[in-house]
Amino acid sequence: MANEGTIRIHRSIGGTGAAFRVTFVPYGGEGEEAAVAGERSFHELQQVRAFLKMLGLGAEFIKDALRQLTAGRSASLPNVTLSEKAVKSAGFVNLENLARSNG
Repeated sequence: MANEGTIRIHRSIGGTGAAFRVTFVPYGGEGEEAAVAGERSFHELQQVRAFLKMLGLGAEFIKDALRQLTAGRSASLPNVTLSEKAVKSAGFVNLENLARSNG
């Protein structure tokens, strides 16, 4: 089963925590913005790049994300399709269970 949604990346300025937060927001019926399937934090941009590659995103998606992050504090990659295997490898929650618990 594939999961489609938006990957959002936010860069924190200052502070002591992780510099980058990567979240996956799956599409689905009403209130789709409310359900974040998972979040991962990274300290370096190279880690974000490697993570996006591990998710199976193509080179153009990754270049676009890095370009957006270079230009500002956040990036948004809409219409991303992740395999169930990629979601599990990423450490994101199981989207099927998330949908059941919200509905």
